[in-house]
This record gives sequence, structure tokens and C-alpha cells, in this order.
Amino acid sequence: MDRFVDKLIFAFRNFFKTKKGKIVLLDYTPYSGSNTYALYQYIKSIGYNDVELVEFKDVRFSKLGFKKYFEKVKKILSAEVVITTHDVIFYKDNQHLIQLWHGIPLKAMGLLDKTLNLKRKRYTFDSFNKYDYVISTSDTYNTLLNACTGYVKGNYCITGLPRNDYLFKKGKLEKLYDVKKYKKIIMFIPTFRKGYAQKEEGNNRNNNIFGFDSFNFKKFCDFLKHNEFLFIAKLHPFEENYYKELYKGIESENFVFLSIDELSKNKIDLYEILKDADLLITDYSSVYFDFLLTDKPIIFINNDIEKYEQNRGFLLYPYDFWTPGPKVKMQDELENMIKFIFEKDDYKEHRRVIRDIVFKYKDDKASQRIWSLIKDILGV
Repeated sequence: MDRFVDKLIFAFRNFFKTKKGKIVLLDYTPYSGSNTYALYQYIKSIGYNDVELVEFKDVRFSKLGFKKYFEKVKKILSAEVVITTHDVIFYKDNQHLIQLWHGIPLKAMGLLDKTLNLKRKRYTFDSFNKYDYVISTSDTYNTLLNACTGYVKGNYCITGLPRNDYLFKKGKLEKLYDVKKYKKIIMFIPTFRKGYAQKEEGNNRNNNIFGFDSFNFKKFCDFLKHNEFLFIAKLHPFEENYYKELYKGIESENFVFLSIDELSKNKIDLYEILKDADLLITDYSSVYFDFLLTDKPIIFINNDIEKYEQNRGFLLYPYDFWTPGPKVKMQDELENMIKFIFEKDDYKEHRRVIRDIVFKYKDDKASQRIWSLIKDILGV
């Protein structure tokens, strides 16, 4: 039924009247490092009022009902400019479509993703080539995204990503936690381990949050407490509840789970607190590229790198060159490296080399540059 209604709306899409000057930004991942949210905030801050942020996660006829579904579709089809980070299902021939995307990829995706079948790869190619402009961070980013999507138009605009503007402003972590109690703030942001095929792309993390062969949660919390560290785990929304339940009853004030609900309740985007971290720990998530703009250390957990490369694959080789930080595979290595890296950061120059390859601009002006593009489109 949903697919039928979507096709029906699309068939009559050009009957919707376009409002001159109207901008709609589609927010699929509110408060999780959303480029559309950050850009929307900027456009509103400069006094342009004919702009709307439309939450478009799970917009289905069967879920919303006719009225709410139609209202959201109408908003999108009435805009002169539509901006998104995901696929735009509803669009008209006379609209201008701008793709912000999610960020710089390390792992293979789209046409190069080993988990996708030919049908899904064809969908990636067709969906990306509807966009009039694709926002980028550098010529390197253009090459990577082109390899993954086959974007034949090639209308890349190197401006930087809106969410990264937050990394140059005052952070908001103190609104969530009493950060003055701790000497250092550590954030753990791993990638989600299941692709479209819904199979594990690397080690299964069901036994512990890091996917180590063995892990003692109490020992790790004691380590954090002894060193006065605050460890913030920001997981994929699909994983949050599982790990909260797994560690229920043995929580620690030094180890906290940051949920999307908490960010939403406080109207704080993840990137508005990311800059407050003194250290980022990740595996293969693209978040580390953005974190390079803070010039702070990164630790990579890669205990399943062979399996992950075989199942999903990487875009960038050699892996060690593109990941400027120490690699750990077990709990003791992680604890030792956390202490060591705060005492002696050996990767500062390496981080700057990678940062300068993937970012043309290292400032808080990405939204401003994108707004210049939008103004040219609108003729304002």
C-alpha cells in the first residue's frame, strides 16, 4: 500500500504549485550529526524565514495516516529548493535538489559496498543522479563519492559540511553532564555493524560494547573512575537499548550512554558536544574525519579488520595511513593507550596530513558558503 501511494503521488507531483523562494530541508536523523539541521539553524539565524525543516524519518502512508502524510509531501513539493542528506522520494521537474550527504566515508558504500546486490547498486546510481548539486569537503571527497555513487553530473560544490561548523563554536556538553568533575572527556562512537543485507559486517558485539574477545565492564569502569575520566558511548539508535539492558545494574557515573532521546529532549545535536571530547574512540565510522578538525587524538578499535574488509570493504588504502591514531584489539591495550595518548600524542602531524587532504576549508563557514549557492539558485 505504501509503495502504491508513493507512486501515485509521484505521478501527480507536477500538479503541486511551487512557492517562489521556499526552502525545505529534510531531516532524517535529527540531532545525530544532521547536516540539514545545522544548515537550517544557520538560515534561520540570518533572518530568512521562508525555510522549513521537515522531519522525514519513516514517512509512510500506513504509519502517519492520510492527513499527516499528505501535509509532509505537500511541503516538499511546494518548495523551490529541497535539501537532504538521504534520498528524495518526492520531487518535481522544476525544483532544485541539493544533496548534503552524511560525511566522508572510510568504509565502502554504494556501488563499492560488497554487501549490496546489483538491484540496490542500481538504485544508488539512479537516486544520486537526480541531484542538481552535491555538497563536498574537497576534491578527494568528490572522487570518493563519485566512485560510490556514479554521480555523472559532477556538480560538486566544495563548501564543507554544515554540522562541522559546530566544531568551531562553544560546545554544549555541560548542559548534559557535570563535566567539571572529570579530568578528561572520552567519546566512543562506533559504526553500525549491519548493512542492507542485515548481516554482521564485522565481529558481533552482542557480548560487549567493543566487540572484544573478552571484556570486564567493572574493571573498565574502575579504570575510568581512578583516572577521573568520563566515558560517553553514543551508539546507533538501533543498539542503544540493547546495551543499556546488557549493563543494567552495574552502571557507573564515569560510563554513560548518550541516547538520541536525550539529545532530542535538550535540542542539542551530537556535533554540538563532539568538540568537547578530549579523545574520540571509534572503529570504522566516518565521524573521525570530522573530528580531525578539532586536532584532538583518536584511537581506533580494529580487532575485526580482516573480517570487516572481507564482508564490507574499505574505500581507502592503506588503512594505517588513512587512520591517524593508535590501533587496539583488546581491553588492556585500550586502557593503556587512553592513558598514554593523553601524556604523549604522537599523531598530531599525521592527523593534520589527513585533515588537509579531506578538507579544503578548516573553519565555521560551511553553512555560509552553501547559503551563497542557495541565494544564486533563488536569485535573491
